[in-house]
Amino acid sequence: MDDSPVTPEVPVAPSTGDRQRGLGPAASMLVLGILIGLGIGWLAWRGGPGSGPAVAAGTLPTSTGSTLVHGVDISADPILGPENAPITIVEFSDFECPFCKKFARETAPALRRQYGDKIRWIFVNNPLQSIHPKAYDLALAGECAHEQGRFWEWYDAMFSDRFGANDKAVKAAGRAIGVDEDRFNACYLNADHAAEVATDLKEAQKFYILGTPTFFVNGQRLEGALPAEIFAEVIDEILGG
Repeated sequence: MDDSPVTPEVPVAPSTGDRQRGLGPAASMLVLGILIGLGIGWLAWRGGPGSGPAVAAGTLPTSTGSTLVHGVDISADPILGPENAPITIVEFSDFECPFCKKFARETAPALRRQYGDKIRWIFVNNPLQSIHPKAYDLALAGECAHEQGRFWEWYDAMFSDRFGANDKAVKAAGRAIGVDEDRFNACYLNADHAAEVATDLKEAQKFYILGTPTFFVNGQRLEGALPAEIFAEVIDEILGG
């Protein structure tokens, strides 16, 4: 990753209380503590998106549950693309992660151009606060954009380098993507979707996701900001099979 480990501190918005109140102190400390340890271990093991195996051995089981995709709970997650698309990419990501930005700006657009509606995209938050101290706040804001049907505009804005990560920048990004500003700002400052971010973190823990970005392509695991060609190899094999 890009920074040295930092003890995460989620800022308290004036007169609104702790943005993590929806998690509950015990649950928050448990989930974030485990993920911090995993994130540091991943840094030591991987060293970057190009090291280590691109595809993990085996694939995740496919579930017939209405809110599960290859074992991943997507019940409240942003989705882009048709439900009947032959390829589903589940992306575990962090809005402060430079490798996530590289994927969002280079690989994702190339895959969308190449495959179009053959891919259904699903986003799951995995803010690694040990090295990205504002990632949790940005995840909360992303959920507020999702509430208004503007998540993918938020995704593009956050990975565009046009906005920062402080509260003023978050509000500016919301304004730029066309949300109802009062509703968005209140949602963000009050941490209305803290429970959803906590659920996403638990999903990351469940699958031993040690860093971002991590993907499941029809259940097959890929890790890092890999080029479009690597994804295309996996996708073409699935489509050809």
